[in-house]
Amino acid sequence: MSGIAIRIHVTFLAVVALGAAQWGVSHGARGAVFGAVLVCCLFLCVALHELGHSLVAQRLGVSVREILLLPIGGIARLGREPKTALHELLIAVAGPAVNVLIAVVLTAFSVIWFGPAWLLSGEFAHSLIDSPSFTTLLVSVLLGNVVLAVFNMIPALPMDGGRVFRALLTFPLGKYRATMVAAFVGQMLAGGAAAFGVLKGHLILALIGAFVFMGAAQERAMARLMAQLAGLKAGDAVDPRAIVLEPGDVLGLAMEYALRTPQAQFAVVLGDRVLGAISRDQVLRAVRRLGPYVYVAQIMERDLEEVDAATELAVVRNSLIERGGKPLLVRSPNGVVGLIGLEDVARAASMADLIHQVGGASSLRRSDDVIVP
Repeated sequence: MSGIAIRIHVTFLAVVALGAAQWGVSHGARGAVFGAVLVCCLFLCVALHELGHSLVAQRLGVSVREILLLPIGGIARLGREPKTALHELLIAVAGPAVNVLIAVVLTAFSVIWFGPAWLLSGEFAHSLIDSPSFTTLLVSVLLGNVVLAVFNMIPALPMDGGRVFRALLTFPLGKYRATMVAAFVGQMLAGGAAAFGVLKGHLILALIGAFVFMGAAQERAMARLMAQLAGLKAGDAVDPRAIVLEPGDVLGLAMEYALRTPQAQFAVVLGDRVLGAISRDQVLRAVRRLGPYVYVAQIMERDLEEVDAATELAVVRNSLIERGGKPLLVRSPNGVVGLIGLEDVARAASMADLIHQVGGASSLRRSDDVIVP
């Protein structure tokens, strides 16, 4: 749907088996089938939750790489961060809103099918522990969506509620400070949940707490990285004196360069034209598979997009992520400066942070040297 790939992690099968086993113990084969169907229905709601995030993100111009369903929930992998706090707010709210909508629809259906009195009677609660039936499935999925909506709105970054919290804080505090505050709150809540889970023997709660704690730490690290990139341009991260290859060079020569230099990407040049690029990892994999005498031209990446040397490095990083890490060709008014990849961005950020710590210049000095005029 909308070009969004939905992948299911192999460990999801363990959750289906667990659901089947829990119901199968008390109700036999019929219960086992019911348990498996119930788990699949609940994870379908999780997939719709993530699809809600993804469709709103696409509507706001943010690409979505994939949706991954895990035993502890789902993840929508966006190509880049939302441009504004309002966009982040809308994307974050979209997921829980889908669960609320599903719960409302199922409630309305229940009222029509069973009558209003049924929802207020003990039969509603009894359905949760009843034998496998359509009513039990309906009530379980309805309440499951309510739990999903409420749980995801807990203000613990990187959960949806934490992203909403950060988006609201961004308006008065700015993105960096808002992330620091939201990450701190998220780690406190996650740490408390993990500790409670360990003390009470709730393994799933402890795992979720640990997952959220690490996610908040990653959000904090990402905010620091983006702060380090502030003011840097694409040309600041490119080495114009980088080693280049020719299409007639063999992989053996490329491997020597790859092993002797820290360079991650190699431009493949013929005369005054850049024909493509090849990465260090591509070279090493290709040598093992094809041998050292295959020409570089046979495996180089030909689909190179260009970026202006004056483009902000944070924007370049987002473009690289959207392209799956494939390098970009950096061009200045004087010609092609070189290639830039994620390793180059990370190195420039580290250098900028070091310069800031020692009280030096606020940005790296950009060279206008070119590899192709």
